Amino acid sequence: MLIKLFLLAILTEALIELFFSEGLFKKIRIFLVRQTPGLNLPAYGHLLDCKYCCSVWIGLIVIYLSTYINYPLPRLIAFGIILARASNYIHCTLGLLRDLQINTRLKR
Repeated sequence: MLIKLFLLAILTEALIELFFSEGLFKKIRIFLVRQTPGLNLPAYGHLLDCKYCCSVWIGLIVIYLSTYINYPLPRLIAFGIILARASNYIHCTLGLLRDLQINTRLKR
């Protein structure tokens, strides 16, 4: 159960990054912001411009889909996104370790 929860957290984080960073999804988000002026709070800004706010809603959708939908294609897509995000974490970690190693060598 904890592994599934961890994988769903990675999936939610990856979907948030796609929603805020990638060209097609960014255009969809901007369109949704324009179409929903009622979600614009004067003190905080628009709720769809906040990664933390969107992560709650996308997390709820991910939990719902993972609980009630048992089709193989959505699970395959979700697993692909999780693997891509996990490989990004590994790549960043190895890159950081490599940079630290190079800095240590330069200081000698």
